[in-house]
This record gives sequence, structure tokens and C-alpha cells, in this order.
Amino acid sequence: MLHASDQAAGLRRLFRRAPSAVVALFASGRAPRQLAVQTLVALTEGARRVVAIDEHAPEHGSLLAAFGYPEGGDLLGALQGRIEVTETMREVADGLWVVPAAATVQAVALLDDAHHARLEAGISELQRRADLLAIHTVGDARNLTPFARAAGRRLLVVEASGVGARGACQWVKGLAAAGAGSLEVAVSGARDRADATALFASLQDFTSRHVGLPLVWRGEIERDGLAEAMCTPLGERHPAEGAQAFIRRLRAWSSRAGVSG
Repeated sequence: MLHASDQAAGLRRLFRRAPSAVVALFASGRAPRQLAVQTLVALTEGARRVVAIDEHAPEHGSLLAAFGYPEGGDLLGALQGRIEVTETMREVADGLWVVPAAATVQAVALLDDAHHARLEAGISELQRRADLLAIHTVGDARNLTPFARAAGRRLLVVEASGVGARGACQWVKGLAAAGAGSLEVAVSGARDRADATALFASLQDFTSRHVGLPLVWRGEIERDGLAEAMCTPLGERHPAEGAQAFIRRLRAWSSRAGVSG
């Protein structure tokens, strides 16, 4: 017998008319990959299906390595027509699938029209299968990939530590310089609510004094419903805002990368 949450998730997928929301995930702390894993698992709460496009190579903190799975099946294979995009999906936890894409990120500036068409079809299929499409971003805010730039929403998860706070300030500065409209923030590992909100307040103070990037509080990974927050509207906007434009922006940023390269 299905649990109520499973039934609700099934109905959401059956009647969903818009593509799933796309969120770029940034992590700041002593162990960023573990923060990302913790966050992605939290996003599956309520029987939600999360597909994570992983930009990280095995030697640089891939999600498959974190879950103890062998590497293989990069999204690039689907773009080359060698495999179906669904064959790149690896279920690593209940409700969480990982799509390795490190090779794709390296090749995205070189894609021709045929490869772009396959990329667009593949992304559409991944969105159809997910309640949330997450980008496990690689690099830093000064050098965002086309996937990270094209995402309609951006989530920064900050470890409640000096390392986490300092790294978060760098992400905020870089994302503001990259033209981010707003940044959603969640905290992990705080002693209590006061500790978490104090960290967020310090980030708000930093942004108001230095960059002016609006921050949106999403609570604590361990205590709040992050999945509900990321799958519901941001202000007046629909949760799928940016999802339908994701592919269009991805093509635009890929073209710019090709020109700059």
C-alpha cells in the first residue's frame, strides 16, 4: 500500500504541466560534497524525485563516489547518441538520481547543433522525470558553468562554521558579479536556531554593505522542510519559473563559452 506522501508525489507528477524547477546548488564548508549530499537527500523529503546533474569529476568530489558507486555513464554519451539519457541516471538513494556530467561540462562549448538538439531533448526528459532538477556545481563563482548560469534558482548551503561563513561571502560576491537576481540560503550544522539565524543575519549584513544581492532564508537542512520550500513558488513566482527557459539560457551560455574559448 502506498503511503500518503507517495500518493501525493505520484499525483504531482501525473498532473504536472510545467517542467520541474531547476536549481543550482552551491555548498560552503569544510566538506562541500557532504553538504551537497545532505542537501540533495533532504530535497527528496515527501517522496519527491530529485535528479542531480553532477558536474564534478571522480577525482574532484563526484556524487557517485560519495555514495560508493562506480563511475560511468556521462551525459555526454547521450549527446553523442551512444546511449539513452535515461541510461545516465543512477539511483543512489530513495528518490535521488545522479547524472554524471563532468565530461559534458568540458565539451559544452564545442557542441554543434545536433549535439545541442540531443542536449535539449535529454534535459527535457530529465525534467519530466523529476520534481526538482539540481545542478551540483563545480568550480567557483568567478567561473560558473553554463548549467549553473542557466538555472532559474540558486541555493547556497552554508555550514555553521568560520570556513562556511567565509566561503559563503565569496560565493555571494561572485554570484552578484555574475548577475544573480537573488540567492536562497540554507544553514547546516548550527547548534540551535539562534546560531543559524545569526549566521544568515551576518550574510545579509555583508551583502547589504558590499554587493546588494537579495538573500532568501530557507532555514536549516536538519530542521526545516527544504524540499517544500524549493518546490513551491519563490515570492509571486511559479516554482517552474526559469525551468522552461533553462534550455534556452543553456544554449545562450554555451554559445558564449564557445566564443570566449
